[in-house]
Amino acid sequence: MARPKEYQQEQVLDRATECFWQRGYTATSMKHLEQATGLTPGSLYNSFGSKDGVFLACLDHYNDTVIGERVRHYLKPASHEYKNKPLQGIEDFILSAFEPGPIDLCLGCLMVNTTVELGPHEKAVRQRTSKAMKSVLQGIQHGLRQAQEKEQLDSAVDSRQRAQSISLMFNGMLVQWRGATDKRWLNNTMSSIRELLRSN
Repeated sequence: MARPKEYQQEQVLDRATECFWQRGYTATSMKHLEQATGLTPGSLYNSFGSKDGVFLACLDHYNDTVIGERVRHYLKPASHEYKNKPLQGIEDFILSAFEPGPIDLCLGCLMVNTTVELGPHEKAVRQRTSKAMKSVLQGIQHGLRQAQEKEQLDSAVDSRQRAQSISLMFNGMLVQWRGATDKRWLNNTMSSIRELLRSN
């Protein structure tokens, strides 16, 4: 019997997350959130306490759904085509971040955008952005280790160091994507990523 309320909460978080994603934290007002979610000010305050409360809930929601689902799909599959092609999984994970989304805007990653906008000053926010980046890093490292086990990557490669390099490049690409008008750089950068994925 609790599912309708849970489903409504998911819809509210989806819409609020999209609002923060498009506008950024600072430029998003409670009025914007009311319009996006269809909730009254009282309902928002009762559910989340404040704008900060809504934002933290949205970051958690984004971590669990967008990032968590993509990591599981591409980087840590239990049974999927990428199970036998872990390097391809890493490559497709990165490329898929630059595919058109439900709204035709170059929004980048909410977590990376938040890190750029708010920096290290808000502890609760920093904990969530760090969790997201750690999840991606661990997923990439898992894929590299799987490739080593399948002899698709030299066992002498330091998987953690290689994963850190790829993760840093990926984060930089997400920042570049948000502001760039010319997307031709993406192919060149992906060539560098492929070299990191397959070089010994």
